[in-house]
Amino acid sequence: MKVTVKLDGTLLAKREAEWAHFLSNPDQNSLSTRADFAGGEVLLENELCVYTQDARHFDGLPHSGLIVTRRPCQTVFDLTPEEAAATHALLAEVRAHLDATVKPDGYTVGWNVLPAGGQHIPHVHLHVIPRWNTDAAAGAGVRYFLKEVARAAEPAESV
Repeated sequence: MKVTVKLDGTLLAKREAEWAHFLSNPDQNSLSTRADFAGGEVLLENELCVYTQDARHFDGLPHSGLIVTRRPCQTVFDLTPEEAAATHALLAEVRAHLDATVKPDGYTVGWNVLPAGGQHIPHVHLHVIPRWNTDAAAGAGVRYFLKEVARAAEPAESV
């Protein structure tokens, strides 16, 4: 399968606009408060964070979810040591839950940080994406796609 994605330099501006919108309108930020998870499902939680599988955020990524801090903060770099530990503890529970229920063959787990890093909602959230050997992108991690984009953007060598 060949996938072509047009990257024309407009995505960053879109992320920056989304970021600015949510900073100006925090009441519209779907990650800012636990009450806003009404459209999703809080499956697991601890004192400092929740795990949700909110279908609004996971087109084409079945059983994916987010670990979100209860305290609004923008990025992983803003977590307190206690929040970082609680996120990691909840990640272990999420893995046990997914291993028992949907039995993935692997995972992609990661943070997008700030608009240039792909984050468009200014509230820290850890993506947990189960992966299967039968996925079209099986074997391709986050770095694979970033490296492919970088290679495609390199100027052709002159002969």
